[in-house]
Amino acid sequence: MKPSVVLIPGMMCNENIFSHQINVLEKVFNVIVIEFNEHRDIELGVKNLASNLPNKFHLLGHSMGGIVAMEFVKQHSKRVLSLVLLNTNPYEEKQEIKDRRNVILKELDKLDLITLMRSDYISRYFPNDCRDKKILIQKCVDMASTLDKRVFYNQSVALRDRKDQTAILENLNCKTLLICGELDKMCPVSYHSDMNKMIKSSNLTVLEGVGHIPMLECPQKLNNHLKNFFFN
Repeated sequence: MKPSVVLIPGMMCNENIFSHQINVLEKVFNVIVIEFNEHRDIELGVKNLASNLPNKFHLLGHSMGGIVAMEFVKQHSKRVLSLVLLNTNPYEEKQEIKDRRNVILKELDKLDLITLMRSDYISRYFPNDCRDKKILIQKCVDMASTLDKRVFYNQSVALRDRKDQTAILENLNCKTLLICGELDKMCPVSYHSDMNKMIKSSNLTVLEGVGHIPMLECPQKLNNHLKNFFFN
């Protein structure tokens, strides 16, 4: 039986965000994608989702998915065999971002979801000189279009109310890889350098010239790092 690897996408993304990675990982792993769409509380959501997973699994989370992955480690450390955190954030939400979220959530019924995603989120995912930027933006728009305002609301509340996760990382014992884009505006390199210092045994890879979505922006480069981590 193949070992299992669980992939958790970020906010308003689905399994398509990992299409290039799934093609590589499924050669060795049973690949499971968890979309954190139905829960407004990360801790309670993980409690509910964990029962549907194998007893032991490798774990990869991107952005919000990385925040969820850290909560999985907190609750089920003996089940997580190894961990990859991509472009994520271990800290509680900053007050100015909370305030912005609250304004959006209050007005959400009146807003066009895709216009909102383009202006407040997707426009920040890729560097200005990113190759095929328009195509990559459209892929993110297409993923968001498969979801709805209810999912946006749930995920926004979960992110807004999340707890600081630095203590989780300080107590982390499993093999860990941290990867981030050099030009990520949302989860900067400094966050990942901090995490690398917190974790007893981890490696940090910074992808030169890359933004928030390395899965789409530099899939081959990312896959090479994942193969070196998971296949060795």
